[in-house]
Amino acid sequence: MDHERKTAWLPGTGQILLACTVLISSFALSSCRKKDTSPATSSTEDTRQTESVPQVGNVPGEFQKIIEEDRFRHVRAYSDRLFLIESDESDEGQRKHTITMMDLYGEIVSSYSIELDNAYGISGLAPTSDGGFIFAAGYNPNFIPGRDLAEKGFHSRVIRCNEKGQVVFEIVLNKVSIDSLRYCIEKDGYFYFFGECKNEEYSDVSIRVVDGEGNPVALKTIGGSSHDQLRNVEKTEDGFVLIVDSMSEDRDFSGSGANFHELYWQITLDGNLNITGKEQLSERPPLLVRVGEKDGKPLYSNDPMFEGFDAGWINCYIDYGDTYLLVSNHNTGEYPYTPPQISSIWYYTETVYSMYDKSGTLIFRASVDSSPDYDGIKNNM
Repeated sequence: MDHERKTAWLPGTGQILLACTVLISSFALSSCRKKDTSPATSSTEDTRQTESVPQVGNVPGEFQKIIEEDRFRHVRAYSDRLFLIESDESDEGQRKHTITMMDLYGEIVSSYSIELDNAYGISGLAPTSDGGFIFAAGYNPNFIPGRDLAEKGFHSRVIRCNEKGQVVFEIVLNKVSIDSLRYCIEKDGYFYFFGECKNEEYSDVSIRVVDGEGNPVALKTIGGSSHDQLRNVEKTEDGFVLIVDSMSEDRDFSGSGANFHELYWQITLDGNLNITGKEQLSERPPLLVRVGEKDGKPLYSNDPMFEGFDAGWINCYIDYGDTYLLVSNHNTGEYPYTPPQISSIWYYTETVYSMYDKSGTLIFRASVDSSPDYDGIKNNM
């Protein structure tokens, strides 16, 4: 079984991926594959030196198909749902984006598709408490050929869907890019979108709030006269905690980055988005890569529970109650030459599925081999 999977690149989110959009060339478990020692040739044939993670234990029947089909390579995990965002070329200058909501075993619950101009993308995807999901679709200022839209006019939309993928509301935000809609957090019946907006030529941290029907509730900016960039946001019992990089030396960051010297802040907000605390950090916090939820709270790839993990970099943590599954990417060698559509930084990878019980004991580990997906690379550049 061969098929092509194209995954949309999302700004920010905690979803930082190495450039590893790849085509599944074989769904056989890589532990059963012999090491390839054939000489390198200038073709698309797989000639790498494979360093597969060895298989451990037996894979239960309910996970056999998940692993063979590599269902979880690009999913986002939440406490009770998984999401996959894919994109495919449609008409010239247009791209079809599909959000698929799945249960924890990869069975499709619902999906929603939208066609957007190539200069537009998807951001701020989050599950909703009623079993549906919410996201932003809009102008991506990082898409270089699309910058002329800044003069012609651009917009973003916030779309909320129910558990069947049917639209609950859709609102249009003129002159708003998805940079300002990078994170969405539901709290007390409201949806809070966090990101950055332009303050003349520089950026401020932006917070936009809508209610359950899409009505605007509040808009707040935090910043100064220079660059202010949001690195992460988390919900607290009373409000939110933001991590911000700032080059400003006035307004909310007085005493900060004179002469473009960047400093780092932890900002505490109450439920009304008032700043209740500011702490200047001695060094830049590590970039947080969200891989799932643990005990209902975001879990990041630098969590101490992953120390010593030997199966590559972690992309996903899925909690099954008495067990948890780690989905990781493992380098298996660099491409032996530089193809036209790829730079030398592209790697071969395999997806590794590792299941543990709550005590941290490894139950099984298996992997799926992968190869570069040229179409996916071209479509996501």
